[in-house]
Amino acid sequence: MTKTRVIFVVGTAGSGKSSLTGVFSEWLRDHEQSTATVNLDPAALSLPYDPDVDVREFVDYERIMSTRNLGPNGALIASVREVARNIDEIAALAEETNADWLLVDTPGQLELFAFRKEGRIIARKISDGRKLLLFLLDSVICAHPRNYAATLFLSVSTILSIGLPAVNVLTKTDAVPPRHLARIFGWHESEESFAVSSGSSMNELQMTLSREIVQTVWEISNSIPLVAVSAKTYEGFTELYANLTRIYDEGEMELR
Repeated sequence: MTKTRVIFVVGTAGSGKSSLTGVFSEWLRDHEQSTATVNLDPAALSLPYDPDVDVREFVDYERIMSTRNLGPNGALIASVREVARNIDEIAALAEETNADWLLVDTPGQLELFAFRKEGRIIARKISDGRKLLLFLLDSVICAHPRNYAATLFLSVSTILSIGLPAVNVLTKTDAVPPRHLARIFGWHESEESFAVSSGSSMNELQMTLSREIVQTVWEISNSIPLVAVSAKTYEGFTELYANLTRIYDEGEMELR
């Protein structure tokens, strides 16, 4: 029996994680793929899809904030810890879906999943299937070379922290002119274009700090597929699916 293909949808707040989780899961089902969704954000007020597994059934963010006298950020950290403590039960529910594809919508605050030990615990235990990261890059923000460079740095840092293969996904492509997308893909494909564009928008201090970082980030990110999608028009979903299946077919990579 084929193991479940697990996709962790990660990215900065507002990059479109929940929207892509919902719409891409529908797209997979429309193409006769057995698919389930998991919401890992205990503070989500509403979602554009109905999750098959929802951590809000295990963790009450508002109660944690009030009973422990915590602010919003402290309550989020405490909530994610509670998710990690309940991960065996959450994983059991995910297993019961018997889905071939499991889309995991991660918390809005990237650092809660990507850079804390609880995120690695959750990623390791939520399923024994083959796992992969989708790191979302907001194409509206990334149209500026400095923002693109900074977002790539976050992508590379997340991949290093979690330890899984990844696909970088440009979201909201329906919201930017085609020339902006062409420019971003030009940066992805050409180190010289990336360096020139990044440097032209930086002052002397930024150039001093970023010259080698920009080169290193480009070299790493260039080996990671970049796919442009729109959750509104479904544009790019076929290419995204092709990249996912190719990576999965190349072999499983385990968390350590």
